[in-house]
Amino acid sequence: MGIRPKETYSPAMDILVSSNFERVMWFSAKEFAIADGTDERSSKKQASQDVLAWYQALKSSGGFGPVHKDILENGRRTFESDRVSDSETIEIIKSCYQRTKYVLDPHTAVGTTAAQRSMARASTHHISLSTAHPAKFSEVVTLALENEAGFNFEEQVLPDELKALSRKETRVTEVDNSWKEVREIIKGLAEEDLKAEASG
Repeated sequence: MGIRPKETYSPAMDILVSSNFERVMWFSAKEFAIADGTDERSSKKQASQDVLAWYQALKSSGGFGPVHKDILENGRRTFESDRVSDSETIEIIKSCYQRTKYVLDPHTAVGTTAAQRSMARASTHHISLSTAHPAKFSEVVTLALENEAGFNFEEQVLPDELKALSRKETRVTEVDNSWKEVREIIKGLAEEDLKAEASG
């Protein structure tokens, strides 16, 4: 039973099987094994077996488990999670721009929304780090800000380097779906570069 994440305006957030999350799970399982009296080497092996079993369960049933309650509690003490809809993503991009004229990308908008909710639950300081450039998400940013007075995507968001790219010559080489053909093209281009370098 394969499960697919729902696509959102924040494609990097749509990853169901994140390698970073897998690492966190492994370290949590290892800590649990050590706390349970297992030696270092055996705890690493046990953690690997646990993570493998959890990911097999995810693949077959759509969820992790069973996960020992102490591992879950450790994760809950260390991390918070939240869910942000596409409409909320648009709203935070818009409200941030209205307040500060700063243009959030959709990933940072998700993080900022989650941080704001977390601040409402706990009186601690939060820092929301920008994770991408809004120019990568022109459709979403434009959707959020197209009705804002004075907003101009090209002037306010697009870096000069990308503006310059749009004025450069476009070169396309069509290739059949064959890795051998791609290899030959790359070899040919590399040989041309080497000849030019040798003669120049």
